[in-house]
Amino acid sequence: MSISRRGGLGDISRAKPHGAAFLKNAPLGIVVCGDPQISDVWIENSSIASIYIHLAAASLDLGSCWIQIRERLHDDSKSAEAYITDVLNLPANLRVLSIIAIGYPDESKASHPADTLAWDRVFFNNHATPYPHKR
Repeated sequence: MSISRRGGLGDISRAKPHGAAFLKNAPLGIVVCGDPQISDVWIENSSIASIYIHLAAASLDLGSCWIQIRERLHDDSKSAEAYITDVLNLPANLRVLSIIAIGYPDESKASHPADTLAWDRVFFNNHATPYPHKR
């Protein structure tokens, strides 16, 4: 006999058809939620919280990956957010922004060289003044 626990990483890794399946093998997944009844900037606040989670993971030499949930579909009839709300039995006032997967990186990638960055998209003081970068 097997016992399944609804709400584990395996369940929430099926929140959307693409970009979340790897979560089932992660040691940790954090579902980031906000409450629009408390703050009209819940999306911004939850985004900031998500970024802080990434920074905290990096400070511990862990890898992390953002999984977008808000405005994504689980299937043709249900949003990814509604799916997670059901799986985790979240209260109706909470909205799901993202899931942050955290684990041990398999590899370390080198930074992009500065001369390959899109400096034409960076401006100084106003949009008419290109950023004075060194090549």
